[in-house]
Amino acid sequence: MRYVNAVIAVALLLLAVLKLDDPPGASMFLFGALIAAVSLKHWLSAWSVRVLAFLAAGTLFCYFGQFFYLVPHLQPSWYWEWQGDALEATALLLSGFAMIPVLSEFSCRMKATRECERGRREFEARKPLLAGFKGFEIGR
Repeated sequence: MRYVNAVIAVALLLLAVLKLDDPPGASMFLFGALIAAVSLKHWLSAWSVRVLAFLAAGTLFCYFGQFFYLVPHLQPSWYWEWQGDALEATALLLSGFAMIPVLSEFSCRMKATRECERGRREFEARKPLLAGFKGFEIGR
């Protein structure tokens, strides 16, 4: 999940750079990139995780709200066009869906307990399933 959120942070940052001519739009994408980047931080307090989850949900709804505000102004085949409002609508739609894994990360952290954290560490420490077979190598 960390790699997915890192890719989302970079993609939203690129969208912010591409929208520098529109400061409110660029700041919206930049805010989403910052929230996605903060989700990469391993240790966050319970209070900050709750606030970040609320901000991630608000950002998600903001992206979708801007998309639905733009929909009446689009041509019937807007998804085949790669210019003007169609490009902005695509960026907003994809950004809204991209915020779902970020919100999921914060939601998972809010529900996590010590048992959950210990189980995840034990799962990561397990050997792969086929590691016990002697002489088994992939590509042989």
